[in-house]
Amino acid sequence: MIHHINKLRNKNHMIISIDAEKAFDKIQQPFMIKTMNKMGIEGNYLNIIKAIYDKPIANIILNGQKLNAIPLKSGTRQGCPLSPLLFNTVLEVLARAIRQEKGMKGIQIGREEVKLSLFADDMILHIENPKESTGKLLEVINSYSKVAGYKINLHKSVAFLYSSNEPTEKELKNTIQFTIAKKE
Repeated sequence: MIHHINKLRNKNHMIISIDAEKAFDKIQQPFMIKTMNKMGIEGNYLNIIKAIYDKPIANIILNGQKLNAIPLKSGTRQGCPLSPLLFNTVLEVLARAIRQEKGMKGIQIGREEVKLSLFADDMILHIENPKESTGKLLEVINSYSKVAGYKINLHKSVAFLYSSNEPTEKELKNTIQFTIAKKE
């Protein structure tokens, strides 16, 4: 992606590495179940996951003594091998919303428009015209956050600017809410 951008004559692009704030802890369980159902996960599979997340609790043992159980209201179970898969299923809703957002332009490579890459809880966004696209991106993420419980950490999320226009780059550095990576 970077190689492709660097070959362009007129650069007006940004790559953003999104940091999800306590990614696995924040996901709303009812949203997770509903999402899985809409994606075609049903029957025994969905019933097993519902059973795992029906009134979940955490048990803590301190100095060999078991404390009172703590009810869990959100998130996936820490250490559970299903957790990353469940999180990715829920994150796919956001990924689809970003891909479908017409007001946000991805980077054109041949006939393909690439807007994002996902791996585990990491999201890398590839956008053109960051001045216009960043606002739309944050709108999509905020709408998703309200229903899913997903939240980004703006200070830990890093943006890499690629601009041929110095005044535009300066303006972006002053208006974009993400941490801007320094060019070395």
